[in-house]
Amino acid sequence: MRTRERWGALLLLADTVQFFLVQIVVAAAWTTPYSWSRNWISDLGNTGCGQFAISQSAPEYVCSPRHDLMNVSFVLNGVLFLIGGLALMGLFPAGRLRTWGRWLLAVSGVLKILVGLAPENVNAGLHLLGAANVPVGAVAILLLSLALRDRPPVRGLGVVVAVISLGAAFLSTAAQASGNLALTLGLGNGGLERVADYPAFAWMIAVALLALTAGRVPARRPAPVA
Repeated sequence: MRTRERWGALLLLADTVQFFLVQIVVAAAWTTPYSWSRNWISDLGNTGCGQFAISQSAPEYVCSPRHDLMNVSFVLNGVLFLIGGLALMGLFPAGRLRTWGRWLLAVSGVLKILVGLAPENVNAGLHLLGAANVPVGAVAILLLSLALRDRPPVRGLGVVVAVISLGAAFLSTAAQASGNLALTLGLGNGGLERVADYPAFAWMIAVALLALTAGRVPARRPAPVA
């Protein structure tokens, strides 16, 4: 395995750990309990205190004392996803699927960075643009997974992850635009958002482990001379 792929795998694993750990730490700092179901992930990076709503969604109380830490984590999430993902492109067979998947992965990484640079209450327009990282990333995962014809488990996982993420992202967007909580399927705005966002990390872990456990293809030995 090449050094680049090893580092790419480690970056994706580190990204997963830091992103979830920081969420737990930042949520624990709320004096008014943070709701993993009702509150958006982005509420953890909100720099103000008070009732807040995105689009037509129901307002929820937001006050995140450690919002700076969360926004750094958002940016780091994008940087590690971008660099780590691109470093692992050698795992995927060359072709249109890899080419389009690579570009969409890069775009998703940049949008993830934007989420942290533009907190929801500071610049809602840019923040919502950054939130498009979820469906863009899901399509990237789908294309790259379809390219892995010789790795059925990872390929299948990627397809399932993409379908779940895209479906949940669609419902979440529709719920925000209409203010209809029924579209969240009883999970709440934050719960449905997590269904859209979190599965991608399962795929990241699978690809990282694939890179760490798959050795180089041994060079062919020359045929013995008779």
